Amino acid sequence: MILIYTHNITPRINYTINLIFNSALQCQYTITDDLLLYNESTLPKIAYTNENNGIGLFLKSDALLFESDIKNELPNSNTFYLNLPEFFSTNNSSFLPYDLFATVFYFATRYEEYLPHVVDKHQRFEAEQGLSFKYQILNKPFLNTLIQDFATKLKQQFPQLEFKQRAFNFLSTIDIDNAFAYANKGLKRNAGGLLKDIMYFKFNQILKRINSNINSNSDPYNTFDFINLLSEETKTALHYFVLIGDYSYYDKNPHFQNKGFQSLLKSLSLKHSIGLHPSYESFNHLEKISIEKQRLENIIEKKVTSARCHFLRINFTETYRAFINAGITDDYTMIYASQSGFRAGLCIPYKWFDLQKNEATNLTIHPSIVMEGTLRDYNKFLPAQATEFINQLMEEVKNNGGEFVSIWHNDSFVKGQQEWIDVYHKLLFDNKLG
Repeated sequence: MILIYTHNITPRINYTINLIFNSALQCQYTITDDLLLYNESTLPKIAYTNENNGIGLFLKSDALLFESDIKNELPNSNTFYLNLPEFFSTNNSSFLPYDLFATVFYFATRYEEYLPHVVDKHQRFEAEQGLSFKYQILNKPFLNTLIQDFATKLKQQFPQLEFKQRAFNFLSTIDIDNAFAYANKGLKRNAGGLLKDIMYFKFNQILKRINSNINSNSDPYNTFDFINLLSEETKTALHYFVLIGDYSYYDKNPHFQNKGFQSLLKSLSLKHSIGLHPSYESFNHLEKISIEKQRLENIIEKKVTSARCHFLRINFTETYRAFINAGITDDYTMIYASQSGFRAGLCIPYKWFDLQKNEATNLTIHPSIVMEGTLRDYNKFLPAQATEFINQLMEEVKNNGGEFVSIWHNDSFVKGQQEWIDVYHKLLFDNKLG
């Protein structure tokens, strides 16, 4: 156990120390603001405070964790530590040349995304605006690197300290934005689609539409047997996220009462975990999250406790509070649409901190690392480039005993996408268990 002294125990202090010592280092700790108790203790101990009064190992604190408001200012860095930008620099009397606790808190809470910023056409914070992109560290779980460096230095000071090595974990997730290209879409939608196919002489598409409606197993987007088989062959954990919202321009799954759609979801839920893919429209109509969650639970007859927002549209305050109110315990939306990597600088699950309420919550965030649409559509990577890039990110996660969460979509396994199917295939087989 390690004893940590600070002159004022705040919600931000409790949250950050728990993230570092419990979530990342799996080490027991005690926090105290009792200086007498601290001085008399024989435990390994550090002082996180603003002045060094000769009380042992000293970490100079920034004001950030002792505040309760959100200040409209960004940290900057003119120096580097471990080839990483050094935020919240301290001085020579401190054990570290920067405030690790403030750095972890700032990036893990996504503090910068609460500040005024320009959004993209889907009302999302753009990766290119973030500090990690600016300082070219988005492809590194740099907070994990800094925490591990801190642990190494603590171990040198206190050999009796024990830090457990986290076990690497790989999870393949599949977003079902559109379970079927043609089947189970209803008469009205199919009639309209058929009319367009005829108008534009898309005879091959007409044939696919007819065949799919006769037998949904022949529908191009019905690739689930193949996805499931790969999961079984590689012993890869597989988690589906289902879009089950009302039809809109960006929400195009079959109606939730469609028997064919329901049959598919029930079948998938027998062997694999199922989470909610809150609809595009739920971003501005938060009440839809609970409604959609209940729909999915009624169909699969199981509790749904995980979610990833469709189009990655998330507002960390409103959306996450709606998740908590709906009984969602685990979120997988922590990734940018336009850039892969480590949006929060972390590759481990951790708890969400509500900056506006200035309090920790029980909602667990699972950072997602890579999405095929980002690599293919935003970054314009060739399949070989994508594989190389994925391997680089994977190595970073393995080195930190993290959780690598990949995102693919069922409609990316259609015929004609073989090179990208091979990218997924290689991702799974390179990390095959057993």
